[in-house]
Amino acid sequence: MNHLVAAPFGIPAIAAALLLSTSLVCYGDMSNKENTPLIEMFTSSQASVYGVQRSNKVEGVEFTRYEINRIRQFLSELSEGLPKDAVQAKQLVLARFQSMDTTVSQQLENSGKGLAKVMHYGVDRTPAVVFDGQAVVYGVTDVEQAIKHYTQWRESSPR
Repeated sequence: MNHLVAAPFGIPAIAAALLLSTSLVCYGDMSNKENTPLIEMFTSSQASVYGVQRSNKVEGVEFTRYEINRIRQFLSELSEGLPKDAVQAKQLVLARFQSMDTTVSQQLENSGKGLAKVMHYGVDRTPAVVFDGQAVVYGVTDVEQAIKHYTQWRESSPR
């Protein structure tokens, strides 16, 4: 089983708690109000995703990719080269937070939302593709292949 959240200590723990709580507040309603099919992919940032254009558009479907390891990467970046003195380390971490650009902020928000959804759905490993919050295909990073697996399962499932 993939461990989705590391157990950091000290300043990184504070940063992780702050990021996760912020993302949970920003998370909002998980229902699909528009009745548009919803496909959500949960991956690491190193995973290559296929079957989707850069714009994350899948025809007739709302598609979102969550890179759930981005917070862990950010914590590693925050912790890199910190001095042993706690006061100096805290000042450096705060300065790094303050210099964070909107791209990184959006990536962290995406990761936090993804982690919240992973917990809500009960997804226990990645990659995972979730359909309408109700069915999951594991081990696939090709969206078209995941859709085929899901469609075959739906057609073969008794109603």
